Amino acid sequence: MLLLLAGTACTDRDNLFGNDMIPPAQHMGSSIDSTIAVHTRVAVGDSVDTHLSGVYQQYMGSSIDPVVGRTDISVYTNYSPNGFLHTHYFGIDPVIDSMRYAIVFSGATGDTSKSVIVDVFEVKEGIRFYRDSAYFSNFDMTPYIDPDHPLFSFEQKGAGMALGRLPQEFAERMLDNRQDQSNVYYADTAFHTKFPGLYFRLREPAESGEGMMLQLDLSQSAMFLFYHNSGPGEEADSSLQQRMWFFGDYTYDFVSFSMVEHDYSLADPSVEGSVRVDAGGELVQTDEYLYVQGLAGLMGLIEVDREQLETLKQKVAGMGYTHVALHRAELQVTMVDAGVGQYDLSFTALGMYYDMWRYDFLAEYNPVLEAANTGYTSTLGGALNRTKGVYTFDITSYVQKLLTGRETHEEKELQLLPAFSTRNSLKRSWMYGTASKFPPRLVLTYTMIK
Repeated sequence: MLLLLAGTACTDRDNLFGNDMIPPAQHMGSSIDSTIAVHTRVAVGDSVDTHLSGVYQQYMGSSIDPVVGRTDISVYTNYSPNGFLHTHYFGIDPVIDSMRYAIVFSGATGDTSKSVIVDVFEVKEGIRFYRDSAYFSNFDMTPYIDPDHPLFSFEQKGAGMALGRLPQEFAERMLDNRQDQSNVYYADTAFHTKFPGLYFRLREPAESGEGMMLQLDLSQSAMFLFYHNSGPGEEADSSLQQRMWFFGDYTYDFVSFSMVEHDYSLADPSVEGSVRVDAGGELVQTDEYLYVQGLAGLMGLIEVDREQLETLKQKVAGMGYTHVALHRAELQVTMVDAGVGQYDLSFTALGMYYDMWRYDFLAEYNPVLEAANTGYTSTLGGALNRTKGVYTFDITSYVQKLLTGRETHEEKELQLLPAFSTRNSLKRSWMYGTASKFPPRLVLTYTMIK
């Protein structure tokens, strides 16, 4: 019996058994190949749209990341009274008593032990920002405000509520007792033309340390206009109020968006692999590292080596096959300093695009397909494997088009950016590039067909 088992164990398996019965034109072979090079470089992102449907918690503040420098975010928002009434009436001989604000910050990151000063500016009368227009992170609010004279300011330390009083002159402009369609409370268009909204920004950006980023909760913030009627029969001490909301349903045309600036000169030079800028403030190019930021920050540019793909095709042809049918083309990109600290700062998913700002997606990363709920089940973005510290991207259809010569896009480089739904996140990812000790790998699993 032992001799029989030993003889069985030494028997060679014939992987080609039966191939002589298959017509030559149908012969196939399978392989896994990871020799295709991927070239990387770093670029500064373009502007992204920051007015997103359903978003009521806007980031604002100034924070410093030792790897990618400083990010400054300011916020515009309009506001609306608690219902537009075609017969709105303040009563007989109304008198404005005061106007108060309650601004809520639902969260904060960075050094919350220190206070920051928030300046709030009134947008000039007659300016309209519309909900169906795209407002971008590089929008310049300066022409629409008086940058030297905030409407009001307050001190804030971390999450919480800021309470205070608005200038009396501003409050009294809210009084409109006309009984026709010229009344600003008649409709949102009239109100928002006279009172376009407010612009929030920090008085001083962070210069060292972590800085602070606040989360402005527009759904919980409000302003209150207090008044009383002084006409005949009115009680002298009676007090009424008109409430102003910063966020609600679409009935009253609520609009808010963010403006973002990045300063890469404040990256920490003592951190190996952090972003570098030259004397003129321009980004120093590197192919050793990749950086991906939300809010139109840095992005990676990735190019699959097409000459090596052509070499693969020639090798396959030399073996007697005519076609390469991909089962999967998986791009693997390794994180720098993978661990809990970096995981907390990084995106859980990244995406590959031809051009995100023109909404030109690779087929595998098109969010429209998933939103349409048509049976498309691909997970958007390259998932982060926390065990290995590696992002993996499925770019099968793109590489298959390169192999067949059917790729029609002129751009040879793909954009490595946040998954589309997280493009306005504060997170960032830090990865190894081509010239590093852990360069990106493109692993092809394919079948060769005669």
